[in-house]
Amino acid sequence: MNKYEDILKGEPLAFDRLYRKYHPVVYKLQKKYFLKDFDREDWLQEGRIIFHRSLEKYQDEHSVSIGTFFKSNFENHIRSLVRKQCALKRTIDAKSISLDQKIENQGESFFDYIGTEDSNALDQMIIREKLEQLPLVLSPFERITFEEYMNGKELKEIANDTDSREITVRSAYDRAKKKLKAIIYD
Repeated sequence: MNKYEDILKGEPLAFDRLYRKYHPVVYKLQKKYFLKDFDREDWLQEGRIIFHRSLEKYQDEHSVSIGTFFKSNFENHIRSLVRKQCALKRTIDAKSISLDQKIENQGESFFDYIGTEDSNALDQMIIREKLEQLPLVLSPFERITFEEYMNGKELKEIANDTDSREITVRSAYDRAKKKLKAIIYD
């Protein structure tokens, strides 16, 4: 007997309430894995599907919580999707370049490059609006570090200029990059 059968057959609201308790699992795996063209809603929808399947297959006899069971099932599902995308990437997307490589190779000119790519005006407007959010989410130290780096300074130079340790500057730069990625891919 599955103790979650009543939720599966009953009110959709009961399922939603229970699933919302496990949103952190979805968000944690979203940070751990990258799926191209997956936004937050896609992740939540995939989570909802796998959570429903997990409830259907859950057995009390196995001494594991539903949370652990769902996390295991969801991570396996996400890994399968990543493998599938990687297989497609090898055949279709061989010419793509990561955001890190773009920023590292082109520095400040990367942002100019975004506006000149073959894309429609709406895409350009969306990207520009997203990039305007960056100064709002960066701490003052992250902003200074990122701006100085984009202006061509090495992290060691920035550390000397700000009387900071190089590891502190590296951490600020890494956090700024992570926030930039989150803004662009959200």
